[in-house]
Amino acid sequence: MNNTGILIIGIGNEYRGDDAAGLLAARKLRNYDLKGIEVIENNGDGAELINKWTGRKKVILIDAVQSGSKPGTIHEFSAPGSILPSELFKFSTHLFSVPQAIYLSASLGNLPQELTIYGIEASSFESGTKLSAEVEIAVNNIVHLVSKIIW
Repeated sequence: MNNTGILIIGIGNEYRGDDAAGLLAARKLRNYDLKGIEVIENNGDGAELINKWTGRKKVILIDAVQSGSKPGTIHEFSAPGSILPSELFKFSTHLFSVPQAIYLSASLGNLPQELTIYGIEASSFESGTKLSAEVEIAVNNIVHLVSKIIW
């Protein structure tokens, strides 16, 4: 593992509909020839996220969100920099969420130099393994976008 290189983290739960968007994007990116880039999956556990990104120069995080925007909308945030609306990530079942992990990591001084967060607007977080059509298109768009950024 290259602790100073690029890390891509796909977040989600593959059994809650569109919540699997981040995981599926990570799996698709893993199929590319990404020399020196680590791609991992995470269930959104804030403590684990901090552990994974500490010491990294660049991290790209992909997750499903729900803000009321049109399903499939791609939201982009950067940290430090953007104010990350915690209400977008309201489906975390862990002690603390993605935004809380970012704020805690920043206060501890171990936030990656560059952290880009892509939130894919979900349609449904209901039980099941199928993505909505809009979210599936957004996952493919994110994969294309991220692959262009890292090459």
